[in-house]
Amino acid sequence: MLNPLKFFKDFFQDIGNFMSARSVLGVDIGTTSLKVAELTRKGEGLSLLNYGILETQNYLNHPNQAIQTSSLKISEKESAAMLKELIREMRPKARLAVGTIPSFAAFQTLIDMPLLSPQETAKAVEFQAPQYIPIPIADVAVDWLKVDEFQTENRETYQRIFLIGIPKDILERYKAVFRGAGLKLAALELDGIALARSLLVHEDEPTLLIDLGALTSNIFVVRSGRILYASQTDYGGIYLTQAIARSLGITSARAEELKRRRGLIGGGAEAELSTLTLPFLDVIIQEVNHTKSVMESRYGRKVKRMMLTGAGAELLGVEKYFGSQLNLSVAKPNPFLGVGYPLALEPMLIQLSRELPVALGAAEKYFN
Repeated sequence: MLNPLKFFKDFFQDIGNFMSARSVLGVDIGTTSLKVAELTRKGEGLSLLNYGILETQNYLNHPNQAIQTSSLKISEKESAAMLKELIREMRPKARLAVGTIPSFAAFQTLIDMPLLSPQETAKAVEFQAPQYIPIPIADVAVDWLKVDEFQTENRETYQRIFLIGIPKDILERYKAVFRGAGLKLAALELDGIALARSLLVHEDEPTLLIDLGALTSNIFVVRSGRILYASQTDYGGIYLTQAIARSLGITSARAEELKRRRGLIGGGAEAELSTLTLPFLDVIIQEVNHTKSVMESRYGRKVKRMMLTGAGAELLGVEKYFGSQLNLSVAKPNPFLGVGYPLALEPMLIQLSRELPVALGAAEKYFN
């Protein structure tokens, strides 16, 4: 039988084979947009050479026309065409890419086991993985990350393993997308791992990282760039937009414009926007609270701060609302810590800090 661990390791190729390249593309294929960041090494640090963002608006009226969702597999042909067009507009120097796969496409869980050597841990994970992955293990590529060590009541040293399983057919679809776009794929990883690397690698305190997407929202607890716990909810920005459109009798495109312009702080006639959107945000907050509670119980550590990213984080007033509801301090995302950028981008830095961290984190994987 095919060893799933070996398949995973073989597919996520040894980046050392590609280290002659001077720059690399980090590619974030989301549910409604494509984002690409080109990084190069400059001295001891990294520098942003180029970036591109391509968004689709079709999903506002027809959610099944999103690039991909938790119930809709990525279309290789259409996604490759979009990525190829974005690359054509960017004209990057690099053709080597590190791509990301959305967290909802993977099986993720935590496993506690005695502290073992990496080789012994790999064998133990291979043995236990079928218990946690609900499809035939032969159809899944499996990997794992060690995220913590702790002492049991009997003073035995245990390790906590973050188990990842991705269906092989999804991996093949992503290979086809990059091949169709004319890019050489060096590696793939989950978007959450790239996000954690980009935003929180220097933070030792556990942080709730909430990625508010268009169709789904991902929730991670991260410490020192490692995911300690992960969760996801099928609520995103489109539900807020549709609620506004239905209530006010306007098009989804107009509702999206109103939402982005006024957010949660509209006054006068636009104050109704808050009333319409808060119930959907509260659903996400409920899942965030559950994630926080499970993590604190399992790790025995309190989460005291949070960070919002993704397109939904641009909603005016959303950080203040989440912070007050969760009783947490709010940290600003800064994926450019340690990454240089052209001074001309300074006015756009706040927006790019919410839109590019996954792509930047993917590119950083190549150099790290």
